Amino acid sequence: VRLLTRLGVDVVIPAAMGCCGALTFHMGERRHSLELMRNNIRVWHAQIQEEGLDAIVLNASGCGTAVREYDHIFRNDPELAEKARAVTALVKDVSEVVDELGLGKVENKTGLRLAYHDACSLQHGQKVTRQPRQLLHQAGFEVVEIPDGHLCCGSAGAYNLLVPGMAAELLDRKAAHIARL
Repeated sequence: VRLLTRLGVDVVIPAAMGCCGALTFHMGERRHSLELMRNNIRVWHAQIQEEGLDAIVLNASGCGTAVREYDHIFRNDPELAEKARAVTALVKDVSEVVDELGLGKVENKTGLRLAYHDACSLQHGQKVTRQPRQLLHQAGFEVVEIPDGHLCCGSAGAYNLLVPGMAAELLDRKAAHIARL
């Protein structure tokens, strides 16, 4: 919020907005997650109508991916299908918004070398890969690609809790790639 405000964005955080429903949806608790999603569709759609929002900005990629799917999830809902489409059309990851606005003046560029690992939901779910790297570069970092960066790190929401053995193998492979950089 501070970064967006510094870049001149009028940030609106609706009091009635709640959890996006992604975790419960993917865990199979559909009744509860659909209620959470319905609430947000109604809240955000009202904000679109009343405030003329330019974007619905999310900074958690799993949430952003889920909200970008509201139009599909509610496509057959006579009350919410159109509202869900309007909401989904405005969803952006924070890196997309900051990239569009420009990072602004960066002081104390360190030139540090860093490896960036895309969150799977950002990379595969939202197809956002360029913007985070571009912003890191603008901030003065040397961005190094991780070999097999497109492969899962083993976390994937609750995957590491539900399938800990496979998750640990994926994590070890990812860590080994990073260690070789």
